[in-house]
Amino acid sequence: MPINETDNKTMRIEKIWGTDHALYNLIGPFVMNPDVIRINGGYPFKNTEDHVWYISITGKNMVTGFISIANNKLCNDFTWQDYNLLELLILRAIADLEKDTVVSFMAHSDELPTLQRLGFVIVKPGINYFKMSKTI
Repeated sequence: MPINETDNKTMRIEKIWGTDHALYNLIGPFVMNPDVIRINGGYPFKNTEDHVWYISITGKNMVTGFISIANNKLCNDFTWQDYNLLELLILRAIADLEKDTVVSFMAHSDELPTLQRLGFVIVKPGINYFKMSKTI
């Protein structure tokens, strides 16, 4: 099988810069979907030239989730509340960071067990969201 062919069960994570036009084709349908925005707590997804996106894709271009990182902050995560996928995306994103980097993440209360399993600790508690950090 050629390298660029995948079956519908194969998942890959693509790294895309915030300024890459391919980004909008992949995540545009998500970030403008009212159901996705509702699940995201009504918060908009943000992008700058400093963002690097990690997008999970199955088959040819079926996006199953994404996360971005900018200035050592994990943000813009969406996985349809699939915490195994969230863990994979976080691990992939932090793999590109330099050792001894402090990375932070604003986690929803449902995401706490996943982040704690990855070694993140709460640095600022909240009601629904918690600021968490970890030294890589």
